[in-house]
Amino acid sequence: MTEIDDAAAMYRAAVDVALTGEVGMCPDFDRHLQEEVWRLLCADRDRLLTFCQRMGIIVGRLTTRQTLKSEKPIFELIVHGEDADTVRQLAGRDRPLR
Repeated sequence: MTEIDDAAAMYRAAVDVALTGEVGMCPDFDRHLQEEVWRLLCADRDRLLTFCQRMGIIVGRLTTRQTLKSEKPIFELIVHGEDADTVRQLAGRDRPLR
């Protein structure tokens, strides 16, 4: 993943990856938790859950998102804490989102 600092561009890039059936990742900041979280997006729920199991990601909140680009919903898993650190390392980002 290339270094993009615009949050909206990162989210759009993750959605584009998710629509291909792969797992897209983008960082976000949760104001309630006051920490960095990562959004994992995929059009295939089983692929998303298999990816998380393989990477050791155990805690997250799974929701669905509807986009104008696809008739099918996109599944979104929001991870935080140590799991967010794991995803940041997988994405190749060396610094947390502030």
